[in-house]
Order: sequence, then structure tokens, then C-alpha cells
Amino acid sequence: MNEGITEQLLKLDLKSAKKDESFNNNNKNYRGRGRGQGRGRANEQERDFNNNNQEREENSTRGRGRGRSNSRYEKSQVKCYNCNKFGHFAKECRAPKSKVNEKVNYVEEERKEDDILLLAYKNNEKCEDGTWYLDTGASNHMCGKRSMFVELDETVGGNVSFGDDSKIEVKGKGNILIRLKNGNHQFISNVYFVPNMRSNILSLGQLLEKGYDIHLKNNYLFLKDNIGTLIAKVPMSRNRMFLLNIQNDVAKCLKACYKDVSWLWHLRFGHLNFGGLELLSKKEMVRGLPCIKHPDQVCEACLLGKHFRKSFPRESSSRAQKPLELIHTDVCGPIKPCSLGKSNYFLLFIDDFSRKTWVYFLKQKSEVFGIFKKFKAAVEKESGLKIKAMRSDRGGEFTSKEFQEFCEANGIRRSLTVPGSPQQNGVAERKNRTILDMARSMLKSKKLPKEFWAEAVSCAVYLTNRSPTRSVWGMTP
Repeated sequence: MNEGITEQLLKLDLKSAKKDESFNNNNKNYRGRGRGQGRGRANEQERDFNNNNQEREENSTRGRGRGRSNSRYEKSQVKCYNCNKFGHFAKECRAPKSKVNEKVNYVEEERKEDDILLLAYKNNEKCEDGTWYLDTGASNHMCGKRSMFVELDETVGGNVSFGDDSKIEVKGKGNILIRLKNGNHQFISNVYFVPNMRSNILSLGQLLEKGYDIHLKNNYLFLKDNIGTLIAKVPMSRNRMFLLNIQNDVAKCLKACYKDVSWLWHLRFGHLNFGGLELLSKKEMVRGLPCIKHPDQVCEACLLGKHFRKSFPRESSSRAQKPLELIHTDVCGPIKPCSLGKSNYFLLFIDDFSRKTWVYFLKQKSEVFGIFKKFKAAVEKESGLKIKAMRSDRGGEFTSKEFQEFCEANGIRRSLTVPGSPQQNGVAERKNRTILDMARSMLKSKKLPKEFWAEAVSCAVYLTNRSPTRSVWGMTP
């Protein structure tokens, strides 16, 4: 009887030894601290599984103890045999075995090429025109459709390198017009035109250079402008990318404008906004002006010529009660290239009471004092009034000794802005912007050389003096 018990004990020891050996070799089974076996999960590469575990993705063992042990295999150190990335197994890899279908950043440098662009690109994925990938690996914004550009400089070249070692030539750089949620329009500027590229790319690096703030939190990308206003909140997609849907807009073709009366008068008034044209028509400020209707389209030349900038105050702290009580002045330039008359600057004088504007063209800033004396003599003789005050910045052309002595001798009070605060001379600064916007729009619409800028500025001043302004409601300067 004792021999039988001994034999049974020996068999139990042999079974226990085999179990321990299997545990140490395969490292697949885990035991809980309860009286029975614990329940756990572990995954291995297919090539490492034995015949009993190849058909199962997870191994589970059940225990009958009070507690339960849930031990998970640490995947952070696991390298996928298919894509050579860490964090998952080959059978979990989403990339096909033939080639990787994940987004990659590919860098290739050649000294002979001027522009080799970094690109994060996903193969075999179709992209709608309004979908843009926000990419930290791209050095520039890129788009593959010529029709999306409202302005394109085809002299810009270079190459884009893709993840499959292919290259596509850059055929230009330009601006793309988009419509914001509030109905306003804006440009995506300095976008490279890469023909046949499937995806539109927004370079986060290029946005950072322009002062945008980019913040990642809780699987969202937050994009803010330079004053902290939230521009976009982009969720992370399943493939860990950030896609932004932007509505592309098409500008009104100028060739189709001439048959439309409203568009025709918009062009005649130097691309004056349609609100101003409607006011001219309703108040009958202009003889022969027909009824103006605000169109749904946007003017291509206006968008190209009128840039969005930080606004200046529309109103000064105190308004003049009579003409020539206060004159605002400012010099704009140097402007390249020089005009047909070899001028590099233009000088504006604005009457605070009526907002009437005078323009003079200069080759050098040193001519300002002489021009001011001519301007003073002309307007005082024409109106029969005297200039009482003048507001300007602290440029050397306005603070010279001879200028100061002349103003004191003629009873002209000077008002100089604080250094670094152009907003204090907001009337002149804003008028500069209005004149330049109109001039650029006219040159763009007619495709004239930049050397005609002085003629365009002169025409713009003539038109603004005959256009409505909020500062003088119901009348023109």
C-alpha cells in the first residue's frame, strides 16, 4: 500500500515539473494569488506561438479564487515584424504586408536642387478639395489643383519628395481663396502648386512662422491666431492625423463683370465696396448712377489687392469743426519699383473736417517741406481759410528745424505721435491703406505693370474724394 502511494506522489511531481518547464520556456501562462488559476491576456507574434496558440489572438485562463488577476503583456517594447514600428504586433498591423500604408516623413537633400520639401503623405487615399492635412513635417503649404489658386507665380520651382522615393516638380507658388464660417474671405498664402498631388497640405511650421499658436490636448489640435483667437479645433483621426475641412471659394471673373451694371460701377469707382455704391445710389450723390445690387460673388482683384491687416482707429479723439482746422499727413514709401516719373514716395494731406485728400509724389523724403509750403499756399488761397494744426508722425521730414520754425511763424500747431504708435496718426495711416488697396486692385484687374503705381494712386485719391465715407455721413469729401 505504501508503495502505491509513493508511486502516485512521484507521478504528481513529474507533472508539476513539466508544467513549470512549460511556463519558463513559453512565458504564456500566468497564475493568480488565489487558490485557483488567474485570468490573464497576452499576445505574441504568430511566429513565436506554438501550435496550440496560433489560432487564438488572446490566451485566457480561468481561476476560482476570490480575486482575479488581469495581467496584460507590455506592448511598448514590442516591434512589429511588418512595419518595424513599436507598440503592436504584426497581426494587429494595419499596414499591408507588401508595403506600408502609414504616413511617413521623408527627407531627401540634394545640393543641386533649390527647394526639396518635406512631406507627410498617405498613399492610396483620395482627398476632397476642401480637406487639408495639418502636417508638422511639411515645410510649406502644398496643393495639387491649379483651379484652387486665384494667384500663381509660375516662376517658383523646386521638387517634392514622397515616401515611395518619387518626386514631383513644383510648378509655382500662390494664394488660395477660402470662405470662413462667418462668410468672410481669407487667403491661404504662399502655397506651392504641386500638380497631381492627391492631398492638400497645411504646414504647421509655416503657420508658426506667421505667429499662429498650435496646441495639442486630449486628441485635439487647437489653432489660434497671434491675438489668441481660436481659429480651428481639429480632432485627431483614427490614423492619428489631423484633417481640416476648408471651404474653397471661387472669385468673380472680371471678364464677366462688364455686362453687369453693378460690377461695372464697382470697377469705375476703383473697386469701391458695394455698400458704398448702394449709398451713392440711394442718396443720389452721383448723377446717372443706376440702382446698385450687392452681388453674391466676390471680386478677384479686390481680394488680391486688399490685404487683411490690423485696423487703425476710424475716428480721431476730437473732430475739427471747420475745414483746415486740422490736417493729417503721412509719407508712404519707398515703393519699388519707382514710378514712370521716377518717384519712390507719395505724400498725403487729409482734411479732418471733410476728409478730402491731396496727394503729391516725391523722389526723396527731403522734398516734404517744400511740398508742404506749396500745399499750404494752394488750399488757403482756394478756401480763404488758414491751416491751424497738423498731425504727423515723428519722421525726420516732419521734425526738421526749418519745418518747425515755419510752423511757428505761421501759427500752425504741431501734433506729433508717440514713437512706435502709428495708431495715433490713424486717419492718415488708414487713408494710406485705402489708397494702396484701391491702387493694387486696379493694377491687378487690368494686369498693368507695377511701374504704373503712381497713376493708380492718383486715380484712387480722385475716386475716394467722390466716394462716401463714414466720417462724413451722407456726403462725399
